[in-house]
Amino acid sequence: MKKKVVIVGPAYPYRGGQSLVEAHLYDTMTNHGYDVHTVSFTLLYPKIFFPGTTQFDESKTTFFSHQDRIYRIINSINPFTWFKAIKKIRAINPDNTIFVWWMPFFGPAYWTIAFFLKRLTKTKVTFLVENYISHENRWFDKFSSKVTLNLADYFICQSDFERGRIAAVHKEQKIFKTTLSVFDCYNMDRYDSKSAREFLGIKTERVIMFFGLIRRYKGLDKLIEAFTTIEKSYPDLTLLIVGECYEDIQYYKDLIKKEGIGDRTILVDKFIANEDVEPYYKAADMVCLPYNSASQSGILMMAYGFKVPVLVNNVGGLPELIVEGKTGTVIPDNSPDSIAKGVCRIYENGEKEDYKSNIKNINESLGYINLHEMISEIVSDK
Repeated sequence: MKKKVVIVGPAYPYRGGQSLVEAHLYDTMTNHGYDVHTVSFTLLYPKIFFPGTTQFDESKTTFFSHQDRIYRIINSINPFTWFKAIKKIRAINPDNTIFVWWMPFFGPAYWTIAFFLKRLTKTKVTFLVENYISHENRWFDKFSSKVTLNLADYFICQSDFERGRIAAVHKEQKIFKTTLSVFDCYNMDRYDSKSAREFLGIKTERVIMFFGLIRRYKGLDKLIEAFTTIEKSYPDLTLLIVGECYEDIQYYKDLIKKEGIGDRTILVDKFIANEDVEPYYKAADMVCLPYNSASQSGILMMAYGFKVPVLVNNVGGLPELIVEGKTGTVIPDNSPDSIAKGVCRIYENGEKEDYKSNIKNINESLGYINLHEMISEIVSDK
């Protein structure tokens, strides 16, 4: 008889990293023979708290479709729906319930569901922790995280950095460690580098890219300020910035103008649909992630899916995924000078290193390859 697993977290039709995590979790566990269900949201973020255009995936292409196993029940600010979720999970009667944790805002809902599941069912409560504390690190984050995650029987984390943050507070529970999946689902083999650049109207010899939601902690302003230094060594260069801005986009437009690089910058201020992701990565020589803080990064895993080298700042779990000089580079800080040196180092190493082959090799050790063993141990533990 198949073991049952319930995932609690955002799923299609919601967009973004957490929904992609849910899809990969579902796909991996289903392939390993588990009977998997997902309890998702009817309301994720109230409009007043959401800075983007839409919370929903408007892509024509979806990955690992399983809408018949997704039950949209939880309203993040309506406690009545939290008890409906408990009722649904009790009816499924899972051996393990995995909460996808990334934002302490959801602490009250998750705490309520987990608290009553532990008292009304025999399910093991597992928290898959993407970010123990949100990047904004608001005053209530530590309290919400500690109180809610105290209910965990087990943890699954996706970096040693995150494991350390969990272990510092929750000393009794076992912590399993994996990595994010390599997001190679976007690579549809419709473009090569040349055709991708033609499609995007890029005419320069070299292209460096920032991809993903634009938020202040991601250090895009530092990359913009580094550009003129980079082009002293590599003058035939385009800065490709792709992603919806979750703050005032004018700040970045003004900075681009101030730096005098408007004619060498392409700014695509929108969330990119699944079917439209490929040409951006195929056009890029590298992806730059000069973040001020991080746990892990779906953007890095997308870059690896396209076998594109990555520059990361030495924060959080990002350096754990870089083989220095082979799959990218780690810079000591995200000052414009460090970013410029890091970009140049990737170009220099590219003259002797086969980045695509190197990334292909490391990809074989990444992702949810050990997830089955973790879940098996959890559900069999008496």
